[in-house]
This record gives sequence, structure tokens and C-alpha cells, in this order.
Amino acid sequence: MKRRLLLDSHVPAGVAAALRALRPGLDVRHISEWQEGAYINAPDDLLLEACWQDERALVSKDRATLPGWIALRAADGREHGGVIFHDLERFKSRQMGALAKAIALALDRTPGKLINRWITLR
Repeated sequence: MKRRLLLDSHVPAGVAAALRALRPGLDVRHISEWQEGAYINAPDDLLLEACWQDERALVSKDRATLPGWIALRAADGREHGGVIFHDLERFKSRQMGALAKAIALALDRTPGKLINRWITLR
């Protein structure tokens, strides 16, 4: 099972390269390079659907609006590809290596697929 991640625009693009170095088998893309950048400014509901269609979990800091969209999907009987939330207070944008290590550790500790999972990095 090859896990697939999408780093949203709030995650520095360098985190993708750091994750690839830490976990060579991981398919990780930054939103700026994924789908030719078509989803950079997409609304959360469209981004969640695109991730679901591409079998990707989303890595984001957006705990203000994404949980509401996830709840709406669940209420409609729709699934999502999984979400890994990080906190900008804990992981400053210049700390790309620390964030990449935290994501890799979370993936190591989470067996199976990420579908409908919600992971918060601490």
C-alpha cells in the first residue's frame, strides 16, 4: 500500500522533498505542483473531493474550516482521503525538517489506509 499525501498551500514546498528523503516510498506532492497547480486557491470542499478522487490524504493547518467540510461530507455519506493537521505555533514555516519528521512518525504510527482519518500533529 503506497500512501499518498497532498501538502496544501500553508505547508512549505520543501516539506515534500524532506518527506521523500525520509520515506522514499511515500507519494507526496505539494499543491503547487499537483494537478498543474489547479487547486492552489480552490475552496476546501473541492480540495477534499479532489484528494478523495486521487486517493490522497491532505496535510494542512486549516483547523478553522476543514473540520466543518469534513463533517458535511460525513453527513452526506461521503468519505475523505484523510487529513493530517499541523499547528503553525508548533511547526514554524522555517522548520520544514521537524514538520516532515512529525508527519513521517504519524504515518509510521498509523497502520492501514488514511481514509476518513483525522490526525493532529503535536
